[in-house]
Amino acid sequence: MVDSRRILTVQNGYRFVGLFLLLFGIGFYLAWSILYDTWADIGVYSFTVVLVVFGILTLVLVDTAEKERNT
Repeated sequence: MVDSRRILTVQNGYRFVGLFLLLFGIGFYLAWSILYDTWADIGVYSFTVVLVVFGILTLVLVDTAEKERNT
């Protein structure tokens, strides 16, 4: 049986949020660009970059916190 205390942690929550932001940003850019045929729209870029960067930074934060906790 899986121990729910090991799955439902704050760090796993942050990891989920970071992965969601990253995938949502990439998915939004692809969907918007395919739907409206605008591959070079600065508005879409600016929205996508914020989502992707915060997603990556959240994942890096979780990995750094895990490494510090384990040492």
